[in-house]
Amino acid sequence: KLKTVDLLINGAGILDDTQIERTIAVNFTGTVNTTTAIMDFWDKRKGGPGGVVANICSVTGFNSIYQVPVYSASKAAALSFTTSLAKLAHITGVTVYSINPGITKTVLVHKFNSWLNVEPRVAELLLEHPTQTTLQCAQNFVKAIEANQ
Repeated sequence: KLKTVDLLINGAGILDDTQIERTIAVNFTGTVNTTTAIMDFWDKRKGGPGGVVANICSVTGFNSIYQVPVYSASKAAALSFTTSLAKLAHITGVTVYSINPGITKTVLVHKFNSWLNVEPRVAELLLEHPTQTTLQCAQNFVKAIEANQ
């Protein structure tokens, strides 16, 4: 009905370091693939209208959680990819943001598996840190896009 897409939000993610390939596929490869697909339509060099990509990365892209190195690395890769694309906006006409939330109260953080079971209580320990609700995360996400930052 709309005939156009102005914003792509890449928000899929899993947190289970026992599923190495799946974690990388969802958290990083999926972000790359959906972004690449939309670029075919948006790239101004191909006559596209431009657009906005908002990739939900994570603070673990900057500070890894050592008990879940696969998750942390997949989010760091997504962050690096996003940062690179942001620097191409003057060429492609596509604005690219990373949103890097901290610990958010979702099903992901209530119970998950650490890499090689190095810390069976990692979910419990993680929730001892300050957290935000999904609503707070979403509101901050919208503020960041509206502020063009």
